[in-house]
Amino acid sequence: LNGVTESELAPAISVLQLFLSSSKPVLRFAAVRILNRVAIDHPLAVSNCNIDMETLISDQNRSIATLAITTLLKTGNESSIDRLMKQMSSFMVEIGDEFKIVVVDAVHKLCMKFPSKFRSMMAFLSSILRDEGGFDYKKAIINAILGIVRTVAESKETALTHLCEFIEDCEFTYLSTQILHLLGEEGPRTAHPAKYIRYIYNRIILENATVRAAAVASLANFGLKCP
Repeated sequence: LNGVTESELAPAISVLQLFLSSSKPVLRFAAVRILNRVAIDHPLAVSNCNIDMETLISDQNRSIATLAITTLLKTGNESSIDRLMKQMSSFMVEIGDEFKIVVVDAVHKLCMKFPSKFRSMMAFLSSILRDEGGFDYKKAIINAILGIVRTVAESKETALTHLCEFIEDCEFTYLSTQILHLLGEEGPRTAHPAKYIRYIYNRIILENATVRAAAVASLANFGLKCP
């Protein structure tokens, strides 16, 4: 679609919009999949279909629903973010991890586009971080949170607090050690570094040897940087 203008796309998008309300799942899937791809380069052109796509969030076909959500995340504007985050909270419990990872990646990209709305998206990511899920899914959420921290400086303390709560009940050693390393690096630079000590110290008492070692190293950083 390189070199194609939005006015040239308009007739095709109008036809695809009609297919979004088709009674045939295959037509709904084909339409939303094409619109999802078009939205990468022409989000404004696809945004005319947003109302129709919002109805697909509750589609019984989870593939269609996931494509609808990720398309809305690409085409949505700043004023629609809070509403989308609320809609997705209930949607996430109904899909598998592979679809959840796609949604998490889309939320991360949306935050890069609208950094002023990081609080809504950080709250969404922290809430799904506490839900059930496998290693790859949890890793994707943590990577998204860390990506937001690197881009939006004022999100750091909020992110660290959410990650501290996560390691209180984290079953994945790799993720716990990754977060403890981050706390050791960034915690001492915050306005109130002492509030992270309890979470780190608990890992020394309650966790396996690998996590304990990471916790000790993290506390050592606090000792060096917060005399």
